[in-house]
Amino acid sequence: MGHSGTIARAIVRGVPDSYQQATANYFGSGPTDVSEARRQHSAYVATLRDFGVAVTELDTDEECPDCIFVEDLAVIYNGRALLTRPGLASRRGEMQPVAEALGAALELVPMEAPATLDGGDVLRVGNCFVVGLSTRTNPAGTQALRDFVAPMPVHEIVIPDDQLHLKSICTSPDEGVLLGPEHTLLDGTLESVAEVIRVPATETYGCNVIAFGNELLVAAGYPATHAILEQRGFQLHPLEMSQIRAADGSLTCLSVFY
Repeated sequence: MGHSGTIARAIVRGVPDSYQQATANYFGSGPTDVSEARRQHSAYVATLRDFGVAVTELDTDEECPDCIFVEDLAVIYNGRALLTRPGLASRRGEMQPVAEALGAALELVPMEAPATLDGGDVLRVGNCFVVGLSTRTNPAGTQALRDFVAPMPVHEIVIPDDQLHLKSICTSPDEGVLLGPEHTLLDGTLESVAEVIRVPATETYGCNVIAFGNELLVAAGYPATHAILEQRGFQLHPLEMSQIRAADGSLTCLSVFY
């Protein structure tokens, strides 16, 4: 994820009344409390602003229950935005307002069929990218990413079918460091690009963090992961994410950072 000096702006989108119909097949079994989801989302946005991020809040869309998860709709690199083609066809109607907001500052590059790629599968690590081949991101999508970031190296890693995205289970708390679970993504790809801190499989959700230098936004409720990070000298800012997790969402899912 981003590090100090790299997160200046963010696009977020509000929680719709239809949020209880959001897709949930992995971490969650479906949201149950839209009001609580809104409280958690508002606390997240407020925390970003506390860290000096200029946050643009887009109107929600009742026709798109998953629309708060804007990360999946774009990959930002070198003053340009790759507008993705989400792997879940029902989410492709979410793109227009996000594209319009990004287009005010960035060059837009559309992705063409048959490529599919979710931004949650794309992680920049130093001078390379890691991209997950998942149920949402196909080989044509990873090739589109390669074309977009060339000549920056792109490393592919297979995401198990029981996990949603790469960043659902692996993010970067610091330059040259990745955070991942002890039971998966063990083919050596991650270790080839960075040091990997492993956490218990039972706390896989806690691997999704947002970094502001030495300070990390983390999901509340993952004590073993928090202890590991604190031992490494990080200052943690826990946020309640229960109703976001219920729709398979994580901290990074809620923003396009640029």
